[in-house]
Amino acid sequence: MTRFILRKTPYEFSKEDFERELIGLEPEVIRQYYVEINGKKFPPKQVIAHILRLGKVEFTTMDAANILRRLGFRLRHLE
Repeated sequence: MTRFILRKTPYEFSKEDFERELIGLEPEVIRQYYVEINGKKFPPKQVIAHILRLGKVEFTTMDAANILRRLGFRLRHLE
């Protein structure tokens, strides 16, 4: 399990939690960065917003990227 704090709220998840929660979710349009989960490419903010049940305006792409990296996901730049 990985613990992190986002906007003063503590969370605890595993990489497997994220993989399980995203099954069946369709990715939104990727603008610049993405993370591949379950064979699909997702925008980082979509992943974090979905898992944490937050609005995308409540955190930055950098926040999302840092959380995903700590969980063991690799962020990539759209080419």
